[in-house]
Amino acid sequence: MSMFCCDGGPCKNGSKLRSDTSGPAPIVPEGNQSRGQQSLPMLQDWDKLGAREKEQVQEKLESIVNAFARELTRGKVFMKLGRNGRLFYRLCTLDKQLTAFSMHIKGAIVEYPFSNMQHISFGYDLTDFTHIPVSLPSDALAAVIVMDNRRMNLVFSSPMERDEFVTCMLVLKERHRRSNPEGSAGPSADRR
Repeated sequence: MSMFCCDGGPCKNGSKLRSDTSGPAPIVPEGNQSRGQQSLPMLQDWDKLGAREKEQVQEKLESIVNAFARELTRGKVFMKLGRNGRLFYRLCTLDKQLTAFSMHIKGAIVEYPFSNMQHISFGYDLTDFTHIPVSLPSDALAAVIVMDNRRMNLVFSSPMERDEFVTCMLVLKERHRRSNPEGSAGPSADRR
């Protein structure tokens, strides 16, 4: 959350948002979340959390990732930014084994295995675009999946949806890597 208010000055509620370094990390109030969304602590410094607090955060993250995986296994529509600069609505899914992200494109299902994903990050990567679009939705709404030197740029309806997608996909990618160590061994295993 920004520490500046709409008028550009410092936030008068800023002191309420700062956590005491010796106390637990504050939890984002449930009332501010949209229906079905869960909250994570606003982690200022992971290293200062106690063992129990870290365990609680990990449990909460696991429940968020599991809910995300269940939803995406059923299918969800995302906007994909094409290399020509146009936005396309695409139905996306995860397979039941949580090994691949799939996208329905022109009647075909294109599968993107987690083992081929080099990294997942915030913002755009327009490296392989045929031309740069004149206007784009905000960078705060974008995420990119890089695999085999190809980039898939996705655009979300809110920064919170984008953050959830990136976080959960990173966790699922790491789970896949840990459960399939032989598949991630080799010279490209450390590329992120």
